[in-house]
Amino acid sequence: MSLVRAERRRLHKRRVTVVMLAIGLILLGLIAGGTWFSNQKVSEATRAAAAAQAEQEYQRSLEDWNRHKQDCEDEVKAGRVPAEACQGPQREYFRAEYYMPSTFDFKASFREMIMVWAMIVAFVALVIGASSIGAEWSSGSMMNLLTWQPRRVRVLATKLGVLIGVLTGWSLVLGALWTAAMWVTAVFRGTTAGMTSGTWQSFALTGLRGLGVVAAGAIFGFVLASLGRRTAVAMGVLIALIVVTQFGLTILLFMAKVRYPEMFFVGNYLQAWMNGSVTLYDQTSCDFSTGACQPQELILTWQRAGSIFGVGLVALVGAAMWQIRARDVA
Repeated sequence: MSLVRAERRRLHKRRVTVVMLAIGLILLGLIAGGTWFSNQKVSEATRAAAAAQAEQEYQRSLEDWNRHKQDCEDEVKAGRVPAEACQGPQREYFRAEYYMPSTFDFKASFREMIMVWAMIVAFVALVIGASSIGAEWSSGSMMNLLTWQPRRVRVLATKLGVLIGVLTGWSLVLGALWTAAMWVTAVFRGTTAGMTSGTWQSFALTGLRGLGVVAAGAIFGFVLASLGRRTAVAMGVLIALIVVTQFGLTILLFMAKVRYPEMFFVGNYLQAWMNGSVTLYDQTSCDFSTGACQPQELILTWQRAGSIFGVGLVALVGAAMWQIRARDVA
């Protein structure tokens, strides 16, 4: 039996793989169900009811204003409040759309839903990747395998390649189910208006970048567990990164008044990768005591985020390959 076939069968039969895929499917199902039940189809009757409610709220505010109008004008004459404070309710503040029930707009919302799918599946991939190699090191089966296939780098590279291939396939299946669920929700509980071939192409590109996030999660977990030879090492590093970057690093950077402190947060690079770009603002460039100020901007592009992630993953994979080649595996 070839090494690739053996690894593929082993990965599919592992309990952690089955459990984590089931957890990912359940989470996506719960979110899809919540989206379905929290939205509803908007009809002409719904729009008419929203318009009537908007008008009713406007009239109620107008009546309340008329009762207190004279008091406000007296305050203006006394110079205690500015004249702008006595304009009363404006009709444009009572638009019908403000009173409409939530409805799922596929074109406006699906990009964010792709990101939800990518983040959940990427976490599943990270856990599966870490446990797939970490369990082998801790149980000793990795050493037994190397007696049958002594080319260490080839063995590790094959395991990683099979992991990425299998998880990519499962991600595509889950992505197709997720897209179908969101489309059905939009048809029966929202709208699919405005969808064009260009929009579908844009969503497809976002989905491809989502597959990249899934692959990166699998590689990250696999490599860390391989370097530490324990599944717990990968999960510990992940938790440490979250704690350090989201809490400790945030406090330090803002206390030091570093320009664009958000530039050091992995989440912003993930958002830039998925959405195309993220705009960061340098609040230290403004002196708000002098009035309004437009802070300087820095745009993180998906190309920059992708290059940073790519270089980091290549470095980690290279370190894992060097370690298994240079160190004793016993």
